[in-house]
Amino acid sequence: MRKIYLLLCVLTLASCGGSGSSSVAEDAPVPTGHTPPDANTYPDLSWETYAPADVNMSESGIKEALDYAFKSTRNTQGVVIIRHGVIVGERYANEKSQDSLATSWSTGKSFASALIGIAMDQDLIESIDVPAEDYLPPWVNTDKSDVSVRAILEMRTGLKEPTDGDANIYGGGINGDQLAYALDRVPETTPRTDNWVYQNTDSMLLAGILETATGQSVLDYADIHLFSKIGMNADWWTDELGHAMTYCCIDTTTRDFARFGLLYARNGRWEQEQIVSEAWVKESTTVPEGTDNQYYALQWWVSPSGGYFYSAGLNKNNIYIFPELDLVVVRNSLYTKMGSSSIRTGDNYHLTLEPLDWSDPEFLSYITNAITN
Repeated sequence: MRKIYLLLCVLTLASCGGSGSSSVAEDAPVPTGHTPPDANTYPDLSWETYAPADVNMSESGIKEALDYAFKSTRNTQGVVIIRHGVIVGERYANEKSQDSLATSWSTGKSFASALIGIAMDQDLIESIDVPAEDYLPPWVNTDKSDVSVRAILEMRTGLKEPTDGDANIYGGGINGDQLAYALDRVPETTPRTDNWVYQNTDSMLLAGILETATGQSVLDYADIHLFSKIGMNADWWTDELGHAMTYCCIDTTTRDFARFGLLYARNGRWEQEQIVSEAWVKESTTVPEGTDNQYYALQWWVSPSGGYFYSAGLNKNNIYIFPELDLVVVRNSLYTKMGSSSIRTGDNYHLTLEPLDWSDPEFLSYITNAITN
């Protein structure tokens, strides 16, 4: 995956956070005889912590996964492992805890995808097959009339990268307007017919679509219809004009990222409420036909051989979701929020450390192999 901003790639190597790790004090396991958790168990205001054996997992496998993640070269801030709606493994770096903010980087794209689905469920967006210009007024009567909302979600718009590069959107866009930066591109190929191209600028267009469709800021809409519904407290960074950076940049805790993962593991349902339609969860996490990329759906990544889909952010700020196993794994990198504001300008930016060596298959295999039933 491309790095969002070249300068940040350099800065991340010099983060002021330590790379050592330690386990946090875990909540006491629920006493034997308590009703075991299952696919209908959800966290309340706080998560319950169970011993791995209570959800048919081996403690040694969970420990292997945590030890792998917290090797000093891997710069991990937090890992949470959820099965059947409860925490069965959790660890944080030195001087970090379950209350420490982590950041999403491009995992934010998957949240934006969820909001598109919610807006469709509410009939605020007619369909993802309509022209995007229906929700992007600057595109009306331009050469972008063939670009659909679906093409944007699939990253198959056929639009050329900005002249100074896609990654530089994080630098501020046009006079601080990152949405304008994303809008101001020219067609290069026919939408949805040529090669898939990963572009942050495509995902930034979702901010404009959601703003127009809902009449609200993306953060306000997300707070009302997503975050508050699942007990998640989050801050979504904006550009200088107040447009949410829908290609990245949600700050919350590792535990709260796990809430979003659990929502999708349960097909968009949270307790008795369908937050995101099951149809949208399925469609948005299924690789579309006719694309040359076999691993990207609608702002989600898919591992066909691994039996999971996942949201992926720079420096492995990822949420891994195994619906068939009722399993969610979150891994965040060491994060320092620079500046005093969540408006991306000047000295306000994200500083994270990348893992110097990391293998998703190896890390996840310790967890999936720990399942005994």
